[in-house]
Formats: sequence, structure tokens, C-alpha cells
Amino acid sequence: MIEILFWLTIFIASYLLIYFSADFFLDNLKELCMILQLSPFVIGLLVLGIDPEESIASIIAAVNGLPLIAVGNVIGNSIISLTLCFALPALVQDIDLKSISSFYYIILYSCLGAVLLSFFVNFGLFIFGIMSLLVYLVYVINSLRVLSKKKGLDVIDMNDVTEEIKGWSSEIKTHLKLKKFIFIVIGFCLILLGGEFLIISAEIIIMLTGFSEAFFGFIIIAFVTNVEELTLVFKSIKKKSAEIGLGGMIGKVIWNLSFTYGISGIIAMAINFSTLLILNWLLLFCLILFYHIKSKTHSLTRTDGVILLVFFIGFIITNTLVTV
Repeated sequence: MIEILFWLTIFIASYLLIYFSADFFLDNLKELCMILQLSPFVIGLLVLGIDPEESIASIIAAVNGLPLIAVGNVIGNSIISLTLCFALPALVQDIDLKSISSFYYIILYSCLGAVLLSFFVNFGLFIFGIMSLLVYLVYVINSLRVLSKKKGLDVIDMNDVTEEIKGWSSEIKTHLKLKKFIFIVIGFCLILLGGEFLIISAEIIIMLTGFSEAFFGFIIIAFVTNVEELTLVFKSIKKKSAEIGLGGMIGKVIWNLSFTYGISGIIAMAINFSTLLILNWLLLFCLILFYHIKSKTHSLTRTDGVILLVFFIGFIITNTLVTV
């Protein structure tokens, strides 16, 4: 009992570390975007979109000859990111979104096509894994090109900038660039640290309490591995910078479907056909199509939050009832 209470305390403390670090991280990231006049959406793509924990999990599975787990992790984590991380905030309030360039959806559809074709071709994971890495390279080059432009970007509305920031001289801004960058790195590291302890403590709590493997795999770990993203999305919406959170989610899915899938696929080489993989692929395709349509309306409503929650519940039921 004492051991459970100890790890429960670690679990709660880890989440609190993430929660308050997210405030620190987003405040400094938003101000840096203001100083440099950068697109917060693209910053979200390139910074928050990187997900090393999921990459490591899939790559290790591929190295150990478990391609179904490697690819399943890529698809499943992407589904959870696009459902829970925006369903819960949308249930609380409508979320204003800015239009997302069609380029990013082309990247997503290209990655989805590569993943699907890899199920039906000999050594498909190897072949389309290479293609996915090339797609990721194109994505990064384009995002950096967009980020370098000063005009026509979805920069933070200057009406939201305080009079103090507007009055900063070029010398002060130069000094603050480094300061804000250091604070952003510190905040990001604290979020990752909190996430690591959150996962470790959750696993130990589950072992000590004897939860079932299904409950552990599909409910607890699914939520825990996305708690950083969920918190950052909540915080970005609260701070009226939803484009940072959305950029992070889109970037994370692109990261999963291109970089993580590419490396894992090259290692695993091939995968046996599975009905469960196809069903999850279809679910992910429908989710991306849903976001593509909603990006044109510039908002996510409470009704959309319910729809996303239904997607998530469908994902849980499918992976609980359908056998490989």
C-alpha cells in the first residue's frame, strides 16, 4: 500500500511538473514568435511535432522482429493525438483555428498512402519506409522555407502584443532572443522529464494494482503517452495560441507517419496483412479528412469535440474486440 502511494505521488507530481512547465514553455515560445515575427503554427510543427518517445518504442519493436507492434504504435498514437488532444478542449469551449496550408495535408495523405501500400507489397515496409523518409525531408525543407519568410505568415496578431513588447528596441530584442530561447529549451526539457516519470510511475502502479493488459495498453498508457501533448493543447488554447497546439499535433502525426514509420519500416522490412491494421488505417484516414474539412471552417465546435470523442471510443472498441 505504501509503495502504491509513493508511486501515485510521483505520478501526480510528474503531471504537475508538465502542467506548470507548459505555461513557462508556451509563454516564452509565444513571445519569441512575437519578437521574430514567426509563424506559431510552423513553430508548433517543428518543435512540438517531434515525438522521440514514440519513435523509440516503434524502432525497438522493429529491431525485435515485431513489425505489427511497430506500425500499430505509429497509427494508434496518431489516432489518439488527433482525438483526445482536441476532443476534450473542444468539449469545454469552441476552438478558433486558422487555415492550414494544403501542403501539410498533401504530406499526410502521401504518408497514409505509403503506409497502406506497404501492407500489400513484398518488403513493403522497406520500400515505402524509404519513401516516407523522403517525404519527411520535403516536409522539413518546406517548413523551414516558410518559417524564414516574414510576409504572409499566420503570425500572432499584433493586437495581442503588449505595449511593452511593441516598445522594445532592436538591442533589447536581440538580448531577449537568446534569453527566450534558453527558457524554451528549459521548459521543453522539464516537460519531457515530467513525461518520462509519468510513464514510469504509471507502469509500476499498473503492475502493483494488477490492472488487465487491455486496460493497461489501450486506456492508461494511451493517455499517459499523450498527456504532454494534451496539456500543451489545453494551455495553447487558453493562451489564445491554438495554432501552436494544432501545429504540434499535425507535426506529431507527420513525424509518426514519415520519420518513425520510415526508420521502423526499413528495419522491419515486411509485415503480414492484418484486418486490425486496415481498420485502424481507415480510422486515421477519416480523422485526417475530418481535420482537413474543419480547417476550412476555421473552428472546432463542441459538436466536433463529441465527434472526435466518438472516434476515440471507436478506436478503443475496435482494438479491444477485433483480433489480429
